[in-house]
Order: sequence, then C-alpha cells, then structure tokens
Amino acid sequence: MAYKHWEHLPRSETSSGQLGLLRREFEKKRRHLPIRGLISKAGNAVQAIKPVFMMSPLSVAKFLPPNSIDFDWVIFDEASQVKPVDAFGAIIRGEQTIVVGDSCQLPPTDFFDKHIGDNAENTEENLIGDTESILGLFRAQNAPERMLRWHYRSRHESLITVSNIEFYENRLQLFPSPDVAKEEVGLVYHLLTDTAYDRGGSRSNPEEARIVADKIMEHARSRPNLTLGVATFSTSQMQAVQDQLELLRRENPLYEKTFFNDHPEEPFFVKNLENVQGDERDVIFISIGYGHTADGKLTMNFGPLNQDGGERRLNVLITRARRRCEVFTNLTADDIDLGRTNARGIVALKRYLKYAQTGKTDIAVPTGREADSPFEVEVADALCGCGYEIDHQIGSAGYFIDLGIKDSERPGRYLLGIECDGATYHSAQSARDRDRLRQQVLEGLGWCIHRIWSTDWFRAPNKELRKVVEAIEAAKTHITSPHVPTSENSIPYSNEGGEEPKSEVETTVDPTPKLNSRSEKYKVAEPIISTHGRDLHTVPLYTMAKWVQRVVEIESPVHIDEVTRRITNAVGISRIGNRIRNTVGIAAHQAARSKSIQIQGKFLYWIEQDQVLVRDRSGLPNASRKLELIAPEELQIAIKQVVSDALGIERDDLTREACKLFGFKTASGNMRQKVEKVIGEMIEHGVLKAKGNSLLLD
Repeated sequence: MAYKHWEHLPRSETSSGQLGLLRREFEKKRRHLPIRGLISKAGNAVQAIKPVFMMSPLSVAKFLPPNSIDFDWVIFDEASQVKPVDAFGAIIRGEQTIVVGDSCQLPPTDFFDKHIGDNAENTEENLIGDTESILGLFRAQNAPERMLRWHYRSRHESLITVSNIEFYENRLQLFPSPDVAKEEVGLVYHLLTDTAYDRGGSRSNPEEARIVADKIMEHARSRPNLTLGVATFSTSQMQAVQDQLELLRRENPLYEKTFFNDHPEEPFFVKNLENVQGDERDVIFISIGYGHTADGKLTMNFGPLNQDGGERRLNVLITRARRRCEVFTNLTADDIDLGRTNARGIVALKRYLKYAQTGKTDIAVPTGREADSPFEVEVADALCGCGYEIDHQIGSAGYFIDLGIKDSERPGRYLLGIECDGATYHSAQSARDRDRLRQQVLEGLGWCIHRIWSTDWFRAPNKELRKVVEAIEAAKTHITSPHVPTSENSIPYSNEGGEEPKSEVETTVDPTPKLNSRSEKYKVAEPIISTHGRDLHTVPLYTMAKWVQRVVEIESPVHIDEVTRRITNAVGISRIGNRIRNTVGIAAHQAARSKSIQIQGKFLYWIEQDQVLVRDRSGLPNASRKLELIAPEELQIAIKQVVSDALGIERDDLTREACKLFGFKTASGNMRQKVEKVIGEMIEHGVLKAKGNSLLLD
C-alpha cells in the first residue's frame, strides 16, 4: 500500500495551480498561509500527498473549510466519546462513515451540557440531542453492526476476564496464555494492609503511593524495555504518586535516560481513571487509594465509580495493559458491602478484586472438558507413556487448545500446546481462521504450538510421536530464554513450513522518481513523393490517398489543412488552391474507406494510434501554430494533464497553462475563448468539476 501511494505521488514540475501554491509555501521562511487558508486553496494537492488525515472532530471544523476536500471514508475511533453534534462536520465530508467504539467504555464528557441543558428544547423528536454519542446514534438508526470478538491486546487472559464476563456477556474470544503462574504476564494483586486512606485530609493513601513509586523505580531498573503506565482512582491519589515518584527520580537520575525518556511513542504516565481511555502500555499499575482509614473505617465511596456510568470507567481502567497489570490496595473483595450501595461500578470493582485475589475464574487452567476426539485421546495416551504430564482442553471463551504439556521444572507453565485436527478444528469458520491467524495470536501470547494431522498420525504414529517429543524438548529451550517484546505491539508471523515469509508482491523500487513529461515535441511528416510531371490535383486518388496516410500516421491527430500543407511542401508548391484542397479532401475520404484512417470533422486520426499525446508546436512555422489546428481530443488531454499535475487549478490559470503545453507563450483572447469552450464542455460531461475556486478532475 505504501509503495502504491509512492507511485501516485505528484511529480510534476508545474509552478501553477494547487501544487505550485504548495511549492511556494514550502519555500517561504515566514508569512505562511494559515492552515485553513492553505486547505481552501490547495486542499487537493495536500490530500494527494497525505491522503489520510488524523484529526479530532473539532479540528475538522476548524481547519477544513466546507467544500474544500472530501474523503472516501470517515472513520471515528473511540466513537463512544464523540458527541453527535461534534461529529456531523466530519460525516458530511465523507462518502461513507465507519464508527468504531465501545458502549461499555467512557461516554463524552457532559460537564458543560449540565449548565445549558435547561435551555435546550425538550421534544421527543430531539433524538440527536438526547443521544449520548455518535456510536449510540448509529445504533439507534440500525446501521449495520459487527462486534470484533477476537481479543488481541492482552497477553494473558486474566487481564480481560472480568471485563469479558461483566461487560461483554462472555462473547469475546480469548486465547490462553502458557504462563499460568503469572511470572511475567497477567493480573497481580498486592494487598497493602499497613496503609491507610486519609479521608478527612489529603483524600489519598500516602503509604500506598510510596509503595507504587518504589515499584515504578523497580520496573525502571529491571524491565526498562517494557512501557509502563500508572492509573489511579482519584486526582488526589494521582498527585500523591507523582509527588513520591518525583523524590525518587531526583535520587536516581540514571533512569531518566534508560527508561523515563526511552519510550517516546508510549511514554510513562500517571493518570486518573477519567483520562486513561485510549492509552495502553505493556504494564499498568492501578492504585485504588480509597480504602480503610487509620481507625479501620470504610465507606462505600469510591469517587467516580459511585456515579452513573462508573462501571464504564472501571472497564476502561482494567483493560489498559498488554502484558501485566498490578493492583495496589488495602481492600479485599469481602470488604466491599453491596448492601450499602447499589452502584454498578462498585459491584464490578468487588468482582474484579475477588478475581485478582483468588483467581477462581482464572481460565488458563484445565477446563475439565472431555477430550475433543478419540484421536486426541490416543495422542495424549502416547505422550503420557513418554513421561509427560498433560492437560486436555486448555482455555475458555471460545477457543481451546487440545493438549497442553506441563512444564515440570516451572509449575504453572505449559511447555507446548498441541492442536489436533478434530471437531474444534473443523468447526472453525474458515481455513484462514483455524490456521494462520489463530497460531499468530497464540504464539504472540508465548505459546509454542505443534499441530498433528490425524492422517499422518494413523499412517505413521511412531514417526509423528518422535516429532512431538522433539518439539517438546525444543520448547524447553524456548521457555528458558523467553522473548520479551519491547513497546512494539506486534504479533510475529508464524510460518508452519519453517520458511521465511515471502512478500506477496516482489517489486524493485527505483529510488529516482520519474518526472511526468509535460508535452512532446511535435513530429512533422516529410513524405518523399513525386508527381512525375503532373499537376498535383491530377494525381490519381489512390496515390494521393497513400500520401495522406503517410502524413496522418506520423502526425495524428492532424488537421486536413496541415496534411495538405505537408504534401504541397513535398512537391515544392507554396500556394494552395481550391482544386488541391478538394483533391486532398477526396483522397482522405478514400483512405478512410480503406480503414487506415478515421475522419472526425476536419481532423484525421490514425486508426492504430494507441493514445493521443500533447505536443509542443513551438518549433513549427507560424502558419501551423494556431489553436484551431489542434484536435479537440488533444486539447482536452492537455487540460486534464494541467489539472492533474496541479492537483486543482483556477479557471483562468488553466487556460494559460494549457496553451503553454502547446508551445504558446501567451494566450490571446481568441485562444482563451476556444479553451474556455472546451473546459465548459468537460464540466458539462462530468470530466471536470468545480470545487471552490478550483477545477478538479471528477
């Protein structure tokens, strides 16, 4: 895709139109056009160079004037946070709109709406004003909808389990992690019983903040290649963490370079749960702050979680981590009394803490399901005979690995996952799902996957068993030196055959761009002919027709008067009379009947000509340098080329630039009229379109 875009980048050297304006702006040192003015005057050129605009809805209204540029697609990310009234300006600029969002995450802020809400019209028809977000508006209009069920972000299923059950009705398809013991990835719970929430004072938990700051510095020392973010339940706790961390960073300036300033794409942050949506990091620390006070009292006040929609804030908070999430609190799930509050956010928090503590719904353990097929049982029995411990059907929420080989040296991990082509395999919707994509995701989570085909097993079971044993032993080496990815959030390509993946398109890129030719030099036909002493108008028509063909073959499309001039020049005649004109005209029609040329009005076309080219006539005699001697098709192509090269151009400039392509230094009033007529016809037939002050190709 990037190469195709490179191919279509504007390479014209034109100094006119939108591209010329853009070039002049590039060369300026000061007094540049404002962005809105630049888009208004050269938006098409900007869009040709940068076809993808990433903007907030308000920036669209601020920087893109109406009717300046349009888009094929307008895509809203985090659509649950975009108000309909803010989105309309972007929607009307696109042919089609896609909204991507999660109704279980944060809605748009409504702080200012509360102050003006009393003056708003309160009618049943006010659907737009009553709809929370553009995501809700599209759903209300019954727009086609699809849920993205595969969950890729979390490298351990414990990071998303509570959200999947609590908010997504267990519809997300999760992939199990081989790190059941959560040594490197997963959800980790820290119970800080010696800390206290200062409810009547700073409204923070200072000791918890100090412990979190210590953990941040430990992360900077031991895992500087993993990105980190800290999220708190309140602004007061966020400030407490920042204050403690500031002291430690001053004492240890070494980590500024090795960690804190080493991830420009995903920098370290400390935020509260109101501001964390859209962020993701390899590791997230959650500091709850709220909890038992120094005298042991506990209120059911957890700030924003008690408010309407508090559960959505919690959902955002607990799904920010890719690899590991650590929760710091002096609370247990049993401390939260649901009899004292009915806030759904508090209910979700209780379930989250219970899961973090006990892991009773931890899904990276044997499910207790029966073997998928007799084939799976036979493979398991053979491996047990080799001394390996095996679990059946590992995983949950839509996807299960048939067999897992336990790591005897590191309890809680699996050495190898084995896929058998049983019922689960054949129930997949497509071969692409069951092969490449699923294996990519599983290996991205740290699994070593080995597939056994039933046909190979039944044909040579001992041979296939040796292959599995070899894969298990190789996996031991893989596990002892695990690959820890850096901030690049990519899933490695898995090629089962062991070969390096090949690009689908192999191309050799010429680093030197080829500039488009503005116009070609006009080639003049110089036929060698003889009348054998006859007057030219008495030459046999079939002979004259051949001479006409020779001229047209070289100069097509060419005016009949120019053909006559080439023939008379070849025999030394300087004055062209009516008899000669008529004879050449009749010969041209005879040549047309032979299907070698075509006549359209006063212009002759060579039948086998591939395309009409724009030609520079500056080297021709004055008699041949007239606009009326240029075929309409050639003039249209010149106009299209100017518009294309300039990426949009004003009408007066278009006339002048088109005439320049034919070698005319200036455009007279008569020439302008002729070009304007052709431009009008092209607009009428939809070849050109007016947009603002510019003409563009439609």
